[in-house]
Amino acid sequence: MSSANDPADELEHLRHRVAELEALLAQRRQEDEVTERLKAIIEYTPDVISTADSEGRVIFINPAGQRLLGGADNLSGESPIPRFHPAWAADLILNQGLPQAARDGVWSGETAVLGPQGQEIPVSQVIIAHKNAAGAVTHYSTIMRDMSESRRVEATLRDSEQRLLRFLDALPVGVFVVEPDGRPFYANRSAIEILGKGIMPDATTGQLAEVYRAFVAGTDQLYPTERMPLVRALHGETSSVDDMEIERPDGRILIEIHGAPIRNAEGHIMYGMVSFTDITLRRRAEEAIRERALQQEVIEAQQLALRELSTPLMPIAEGVVVMPIIGTIDSRRAQQIMETLLEGIATHSADIAILDITGVRVVDTQVAGALIRAAQAARMLGARVVLSGISAEVAQTLVHIGAEMQDMIALRSLQQGIAYALAQRQQL
Repeated sequence: MSSANDPADELEHLRHRVAELEALLAQRRQEDEVTERLKAIIEYTPDVISTADSEGRVIFINPAGQRLLGGADNLSGESPIPRFHPAWAADLILNQGLPQAARDGVWSGETAVLGPQGQEIPVSQVIIAHKNAAGAVTHYSTIMRDMSESRRVEATLRDSEQRLLRFLDALPVGVFVVEPDGRPFYANRSAIEILGKGIMPDATTGQLAEVYRAFVAGTDQLYPTERMPLVRALHGETSSVDDMEIERPDGRILIEIHGAPIRNAEGHIMYGMVSFTDITLRRRAEEAIRERALQQEVIEAQQLALRELSTPLMPIAEGVVVMPIIGTIDSRRAQQIMETLLEGIATHSADIAILDITGVRVVDTQVAGALIRAAQAARMLGARVVLSGISAEVAQTLVHIGAEMQDMIALRSLQQGIAYALAQRQQL
């Protein structure tokens, strides 16, 4: 049995003690490393980190806090709240932040500090209460992050959004946006004016036609949900329609709509959007134009029929055509007579053309000139012109005005003209 002073026991005891000390030293080194890392984080973080005692007197403030606050390096033993916070923020911290942190352990909110030039700097702030075993607050820690840049970004974003909204409101077309479930999200000024109502937040996709009184044009049928460009946009389609009518207190209007989906960066549909215009007046104008065009076609057809009736040309035998002329001959009709005569001669390969003027009431210089020109033109096509239906009065007029008739054969009646033409054909 070994004694209490056995060297072997003492050596074993020393070995255990050395192991314990080495473990403790390793733990201390690890703790020191953690402490150094935390110290580096605290020193180099852009956030303000500070500690104060239970009375609010500063114990520590990191370099970021000293830079932000200016002159904060000599605050030892001083309460910085009234000095470095604007009155409203100091009141919030003293009357809400610290009491809530003491009660609940932590408080967070948005406050502000005063910079070196006295400017107000917005910050997000967290206050942490540290307590002893008895639950009494021993000191407070606070972390503050400068929100100036984020506030500037937010202000820029708000300004951009406001400009966009102003641009959209200035558009002469309606712009309407719905969320994926069909609930209306946005309508610009023109959309509200055209639809007669604004955002109806409780409306769903299936209720859009009923809520906004949308009908198939010319009917009392509510516009089918599946055909609406707004609904099709939510399914990823781009579409257009021009057969939707909106019922308003002052009557129905016809609108033309173009719809398209709005996607995020990943391609997911975030909204459905349509743009639309009131085309009621345009459609009426188009219908009026079509009606006028139809009327013009009718008028032209009637004029053509009248021309054909006023200058009929008929083949009566092979190589013989006859054109009975009735009524008054003006310059326009004289041109028409010549065109019809020459076309008939060419079409029927006529050698003889009979112009019967029995029904012409007045033969003056203008009429005589027109007949002579027609005969000369016919001669150039190889046809002879027989002028029939010459009364005594017409003969006297032709002689009196000195009409040159060498290109025409003049006979008293249509029967004589036909007989002459047939006899001439037999001789060919």
